[in-house]
Amino acid sequence: MENLALSALQLDVNLVHYSVYRYQIVYQKFDETASGEQLARKVAYELQRVNGFAVLTNLGNRSIISLKPISQLVIDLPQMQASLEDDGKLELDCGEEQQQQALQRLVNQDINKAAWKLAQDSQGKLAFKKAASGNTEIFEPSHSARIKARSTYLEAFCSVQLSPEVLADGTVLIGLHLKHSLLAKPDISLQWVIDKRPDWISSINKVRHRYFESGKAPLVAEFLRVEESLKGDSPLPHLGKSLVEYHREKGLLSDEQLTEAASSSLIKVKYGQNEADHVASLVEPMFDFDTLSKIDSVFLNNLAKDLKWSLDDRIKVSAKMVKGLYLPNFNCRLIPVDYQNLKKSCLRYEQMIRFANGAKSSREQDVLRYKAFGDMTRTQVIPLIIGKQNNTERNQRLLCNAYKALGQLTKTELPPLTKFPDPVENANELDARLNKKNPKNAILLIGLTDKSDKVAIRDTAFSYGLATQFMRLDHRSNVYSPSYFNNVAAGVFSKGGGQLCAIDDMQGETDLFIGLDMGGINVRAPGFAFLFLSSGAQLGWQLADKQQGERMQDDALTNLLEKSLKTYLRSSDGVLPRRITLHRDGKFYESIDVIEQFERKNNVKLDVLEVLKSGAPVLYRREQLADCTKKFSNPNVGDALFLTDRELILSTYSGAELGQSWGDKVSVRPLRLRKRYGETSLEVLAQQVLILSRIHGASLYRHPRLPVTTHHADRFATLRQETCIDALSKMDRLCPVYL
Repeated sequence: MENLALSALQLDVNLVHYSVYRYQIVYQKFDETASGEQLARKVAYELQRVNGFAVLTNLGNRSIISLKPISQLVIDLPQMQASLEDDGKLELDCGEEQQQQALQRLVNQDINKAAWKLAQDSQGKLAFKKAASGNTEIFEPSHSARIKARSTYLEAFCSVQLSPEVLADGTVLIGLHLKHSLLAKPDISLQWVIDKRPDWISSINKVRHRYFESGKAPLVAEFLRVEESLKGDSPLPHLGKSLVEYHREKGLLSDEQLTEAASSSLIKVKYGQNEADHVASLVEPMFDFDTLSKIDSVFLNNLAKDLKWSLDDRIKVSAKMVKGLYLPNFNCRLIPVDYQNLKKSCLRYEQMIRFANGAKSSREQDVLRYKAFGDMTRTQVIPLIIGKQNNTERNQRLLCNAYKALGQLTKTELPPLTKFPDPVENANELDARLNKKNPKNAILLIGLTDKSDKVAIRDTAFSYGLATQFMRLDHRSNVYSPSYFNNVAAGVFSKGGGQLCAIDDMQGETDLFIGLDMGGINVRAPGFAFLFLSSGAQLGWQLADKQQGERMQDDALTNLLEKSLKTYLRSSDGVLPRRITLHRDGKFYESIDVIEQFERKNNVKLDVLEVLKSGAPVLYRREQLADCTKKFSNPNVGDALFLTDRELILSTYSGAELGQSWGDKVSVRPLRLRKRYGETSLEVLAQQVLILSRIHGASLYRHPRLPVTTHHADRFATLRQETCIDALSKMDRLCPVYL
C-alpha cells in the first residue's frame, strides 16, 4: 500500500498551536429572524470589506477571530449595526471541531490571496476566482488546448479548485480538484439566447450573474421564464423603481452594462424558494451536459471525447498549475504530502454477495449466472404503452424482450405477462382506465413514446398502489442491447418484490442500516432506506415531515429512528438489533443528544457515519518506472487512506470496473467517510460501506459509488421532490419506488 496517494499537497507548516486575535460581537441592530451563525457570518464578511479584506472569520455565534489586529471595529448598515470588543489572543485547538473549521476558513481566505498573486505573476497564463463552494479556483483564461471541439457560444477552461482540510494534528492538506469548466463566452448573455437562439429558452435551467461582489462568487439562479412585455427600464411597482435604477444604486455594474440592461428583456428567476425579477443581459446561461444534450447534441458528443482525461495527466497538470503558490498571511508554501502519519489500507469485498443455492460472487450481475436469491411477490406483470406516436407492433416486441430478460434472473416461474391492453395517450386516460379496473398486486411495465409526461403517469400509478418500471421506446435501435433489457428486467424484479442477491458476510455487529438524506435546497425532505443485513433485504422506506435548512429537527429524527426500529422488530419477531448504523448523506448537522436518548430508551447501540460524495481529493496509485519517471493510475476497489482515526477516504470503484474505453482515461471519485458517533471502529464502518456499495437492485452492470443505503435515500429524496406526496403515500413501503 506504500504507493497509495492523494491528489493533494500540504502546507509546509503545522498549525496545531496557532494564535489568533479574538473579538466579541456586540449587536445594536440585527435581523431577529436570522440564526446566530448567519448573523456572525454576515458580520465577518462586512468586517473583511471595511478592513481591506483582512483574513478573518467568525468563531461560533458571538466571536470574530483574525490573523492580525483589526483596525475598523464598527459595522453601520441599514439592516445591521454592530461593534467589536477586543477579547485578547486565542490559541486555536485543531482537535476541537468548531475551531478546526474556523482555522480552515482562514486558510481558505489566504489561498485566495495567494492565487491572486500567482495569477499576477503568470503574465496572463492563469486567472483565479472564488467558486460557488467558496473555495479558490485557478484556471487558464483561454480555451483549453485539450478541447478540440469548438462552438460560437461556449468555452472550456482547464481549472483546479483548492480545498483546504485542517486535520486534528495541525496538518493542512490542500486537495487539488482538476476539471474542465464549461462557461458561456464573455459576450453570451441570456439576452443573446432570446435574440439569436429563442428555441433554446425552454432548455435553459440555470443562469449565473455576470457581476459579483468582491470576495464572493457570482450568484446562480433557477431560470423560470421571460416576461415578454417588460424591459430592464420598466418601473416595477413592488420596487418603486426599475431594475436598471436598482442596479445603478447598488454600484456593481459599469455604465455599458446599465445601458444594455435598459433595453434588455425582464426575466423571472428563483433563488431557493423565492422568485425574483432580473434582466436577461445581466445573466449568462449555464451550459451543463443536460442542457447541451437538448440544444446541441452534436457538439456535446464531440466535446465528450475531449473531456476524457487520464489520471496521469490530471496529477501532473494540477501540480503544475499551483506551482509557486505562497500563502502570504500564514507565511507558508505547498509541499508534497507527508504520508508517515496517514494509515493506508485495502479493504476486502470479494465473495460477499450470495445468490440462489448459496452461490457467491462479488458482482451483482452474476445473478444472470446463479439466479436470484429471493423470488418476486407481485403476481402480475402488465405491459402498457403510453404516448401519441405509437408503432404498436415494434413497441410490443420491445416490452416482450424486457419480459424475456426477466426470465433469466430466476429459476422459478415468473408472474405471467398479461395481454397487451390498448395504448393510452396520457396520465388522464390512464387514470380513467384504472378507475374502472385496478389490477391487484401488479407491476406496470410502461413503455414511453414521444414526449410522455413520466412524472404525471408515475403519480397516477402510485395513487392506485401500482409499482412501475419505465422504459423508453424512442431510443435509437442500437440502444436496445441485451444489457439494456437485463437492467429493465432487474428493475421489474426488484420493484416486484424480488431480491437479486444477499450480503453473505457483513463485517461488524450491525443488524439494521438506515440511510438518511435531506433532499431539496430550502425545504428539505428526508428519505430512508433500511436493510436487514443478514439477508440484504430492504425493510422499507419512510415519509417524514419537511425540514427547513440542512438540519433535521430533533423530534423528526427521534420519530424516524423509532419507526425504523419498529419496522425492524416486525421482521425479527421482536428481537432487538445488536447495533444500528445511521449513514448520513452529507454532514450530520443533527443532534447527538437525540442519538444518545434513543440508545438509552431502547437499549440498543447506534453508530453515526457521514458519507460525503464530494469534496474528497482523488485517490490514486503511483509507481516509478525503469527510466525513473512516475506513472499514476486509479486505485483498486477498497483502497483507503485514513486522515485520522475518525475520517478516511475510500475508493469503492476501480478503473478496471469502468471498462477499457474509460478506465485509464478518467479518475475514480472516492468517498469521504467521517465517524460522528458510536463504538464501532472506522475501519469496520468503512468495510460495511464498501460491501453495501456492491449491490443496487436495478443496474446489473454498474454498482453504486455510494453504499446502497445513502444511494437509495438520495434517489428517494429526489423522487419525493418531483412526485405527488399523496400518491406516494399509497405505495407499499417495501417497494423500491425510487429505482
